[in-house]
Amino acid sequence: MKLNSYLLALILVILGISCRSTRDVYTAKGELKNIPDAKLISSVEEGYLDFNTLFLKKFKAELTFNGEKKSFKGNMFINRDSSITVSINPLMGIELFRVRLSPGNVEIIDRTKKQYSQGDYKILWEKFLIELDYYTLQHILTNQLFPYPIGDFDKTIKRYKHYVGQDAYQLQSLKEGRYNRIYKKDKTDNVVFHQFSILPDVFRIRDVSIRDFEVNSQVSIAYEDFQLRNNALFPSKIVIDGKRGWDSFSLGISFEHIDIDGEHSLGFKISNKYKKTQF
Repeated sequence: MKLNSYLLALILVILGISCRSTRDVYTAKGELKNIPDAKLISSVEEGYLDFNTLFLKKFKAELTFNGEKKSFKGNMFINRDSSITVSINPLMGIELFRVRLSPGNVEIIDRTKKQYSQGDYKILWEKFLIELDYYTLQHILTNQLFPYPIGDFDKTIKRYKHYVGQDAYQLQSLKEGRYNRIYKKDKTDNVVFHQFSILPDVFRIRDVSIRDFEVNSQVSIAYEDFQLRNNALFPSKIVIDGKRGWDSFSLGISFEHIDIDGEHSLGFKISNKYKKTQF
């Protein structure tokens, strides 16, 4: 199944999230201190938003892919560790696609062709040349730490090292000195550099950067305008930028409403009139 630009937009939305409310935005600049790596990681984890479900209603997004710009809207529902369901439609139209991601499957309802497709996460890996699985996506959406390339969370994130940057902690997969040495010597074959910028005091992830030298790809995720929700700071804006070879994209998203552990959800019902196809 060939992915068109709107379906590409939907998948990109799954990679990022923002929410808007009338709550005060966090603007303070905290104090950077010398702390152990384990303390930095545990401090970030302690600040995670506590939820079972998140219903992210009426998002608006703008995607630019190789210079072509599209605007769209939709809804997203996250059932923690179980499924992520997203619908997407043009600003002035009915739903075009609905996608459900679970730990084992990617399912897509194409309203335009009256088709239903099911497959695994290779569709995302092959499209973006970045390894993705369900839990990585869920962590990205909820402003949480995640290892890259994908693997055992405890064994990989706990190996990350940090240094004190100019205005944030930099937690990364390679020590700064080692990364600089291999980059200067142009010995970057099979090297992946993964870095988090973490705000001091509140210990929230401000930026994520992934650079995969083997496939010549770069992705950055910027979380902005943090607001207090359920006693946790949560970003109200996200900007995702990516580049692979000659291809580039930029995605900005905003949400009007976020419902935490509410009564409403987003279903995934397949019409028996739809034809089943393969990716």
